[in-house]
Amino acid sequence: MIKDNLKNIFIGGLSGFLLALSLPNFFIPFSFLVGFSLLFYLIERHSTKDILIYSFVAGIVFSIFSFYWIVFALSYYGGINLIVSSVLFLIFSFAYSLYTFVLFSFIGKKVYQKYSFYGFFLLPFIWVFLEFFREFFPFNGFSWNLFGYMLSYINPVAQITYYTSVYGLSFLVLFFSVSFYLMVFKRDYRFVVLNVLNIIIFTLLLIWGNHRINSYTDTGKYYKVAVLQGNVDESMKLKPTKEINIKIIDKYIQLLKQAKEKGADIAVLPESALPFFPYIDSSLKDYFFQRFSDIKIPILSGFDNVLLKEDGDIDRVYNSLFLIDKDGFYVDYYSKIKLVPFGEYTPFRNSFLESIFTYLQGIDFSKGEGQKLLIYKDMKIASLICFESIFPDFVSNFVNKGANVIVNITNDGWFGKTSAPYQHFEMARVRAIENNVYLIRAANTGISAVINPVGTVKSFIPLYKEGVLVEKVYLSSGKSFYNSYKMYIYVGFVFIFVFSLFLVYRLNPK
Repeated sequence: MIKDNLKNIFIGGLSGFLLALSLPNFFIPFSFLVGFSLLFYLIERHSTKDILIYSFVAGIVFSIFSFYWIVFALSYYGGINLIVSSVLFLIFSFAYSLYTFVLFSFIGKKVYQKYSFYGFFLLPFIWVFLEFFREFFPFNGFSWNLFGYMLSYINPVAQITYYTSVYGLSFLVLFFSVSFYLMVFKRDYRFVVLNVLNIIIFTLLLIWGNHRINSYTDTGKYYKVAVLQGNVDESMKLKPTKEINIKIIDKYIQLLKQAKEKGADIAVLPESALPFFPYIDSSLKDYFFQRFSDIKIPILSGFDNVLLKEDGDIDRVYNSLFLIDKDGFYVDYYSKIKLVPFGEYTPFRNSFLESIFTYLQGIDFSKGEGQKLLIYKDMKIASLICFESIFPDFVSNFVNKGANVIVNITNDGWFGKTSAPYQHFEMARVRAIENNVYLIRAANTGISAVINPVGTVKSFIPLYKEGVLVEKVYLSSGKSFYNSYKMYIYVGFVFIFVFSLFLVYRLNPK
């Protein structure tokens, strides 16, 4: 009995490991087929009580290999010792596993008990429902590493996100996995035929996607946009001195000069790029704008935006993106709405926890007032600050306000040379396809890039490299099938689920 339990725990762990290998920056092709098959195997053959344990193990292992960078961020830059950081990460992993793998497996087991193995065809719908729910809960949502990104790196296949968003790819990942599992374990010719059909569908997607990519041409109005990557070490930002801040400003002044020399119409700087507060007078602010006045180029730059009360005390702090004209005047700014829980704000303030984790002390960032486009000439910019780029529905709502380009600023220096910057980049890249617009991404330490509406990376600056890239960015309508008809897509998905439920019931009523 103990030996069997250990074997099944191992199978659960192997399932989570193989699923993690399908994501950036591993991207081992189609390892999710085996990963999910092992999980389905456990669901089919074991009791509800046992599957809760085995799926919990699968979720923990998946989290360890997918989100291990959390430990790095907490310990290296958060000032928390490695043991405590690891404990906090395990708490996160427990919660993530319960919220995703365990909940999914519990529902999967109930579906199997009612409809036998035919019920497995309902699981792709269930997984997508759970992923969509993650856009809004817990806290501000956590749509990081949706399973559609297991296929999105194959850019021709990723083109379907123009119609379905990344959730359509997540559905394919689960549907292909269910078909593969049933073919291997049921040895029924019908499932062999189904897998052959899946291969044909996948091949057709590749052909169509390649045609869509190759037939895309840039047309209409464009601007030459410079993306600046300062490659500023995070330790300089955490323990700044006046000398360090002047070095940071000098670095960006030199990069702005390069952008101007390359003929850029506008330059984009990363999140919290410049080390002063826009509305508070300081010698650093004067130092920057005195030098900026000689360059004469409009900029978009991230700032920690501190607002003061009349008595001089801090009122609010925003994470903002400012549009500044060539003469140094503030045109407008957008403030981040989707804040990172326990990073930019503490959901449940507790003096005891703050005494243990000192990084939780201090003033929380305030939530921005709403999605607001920044306008530079004909550019109508949907601004995504860091974390906001991972939410498909949030981004599509933003673009639907009339945007014809997306600007994503971020600081992935917190993550070091882990998988996180690659994961974050891939999620942002897919937003360009989903919304049919150019996406300009400026990151402190990488990956900075300009991405066209079919997801092709026109140019990029890799991790831990300083530089300037200048690309023509064409303005598009910002209209895709997904963001134009997404409510119909969501409702249609529910109707297809109900119809599939009816078919499964007819095949195996109980």
